[in-house]
Amino acid sequence: MHIKDFNAWNEDKKAVDARNSVRVRAGEVRWLSMGVNVGSEIDGKGARFTRPALIVHCIGDKLALILPLTTSDKRIPGYLPFEWKDRRDNLCLHQMKIVSTKRLLNRVAKVSDAKLKTVKNAIAKFYDL
Repeated sequence: MHIKDFNAWNEDKKAVDARNSVRVRAGEVRWLSMGVNVGSEIDGKGARFTRPALIVHCIGDKLALILPLTTSDKRIPGYLPFEWKDRRDNLCLHQMKIVSTKRLLNRVAKVSDAKLKTVKNAIAKFYDL
């Protein structure tokens, strides 16, 4: 059984909150301070509780709509195969969320507008929009 380290994340979260917001653009893949979350919400990994995420949409200059990435290869609704750089991961459509741009770290890739549109269409289909 995995034990979540909320206390360690709380210390890291204070540093995340003290950061300045960063400029981002839709279609970027960035590392994100995801943190330790509640229940089945997706967590960050490692000592800094990070994971890569696709920026789906920017909301002003302080918020971004993101889709976390996972290496888990699940062929069930809510997971969308996603190739970027030389990697094959899955986007977690079911874990889409709005985050502060203070959580966003280094940019590791930028996907094409066509690929971003394909992702947005998959989101609409998944949520029956």
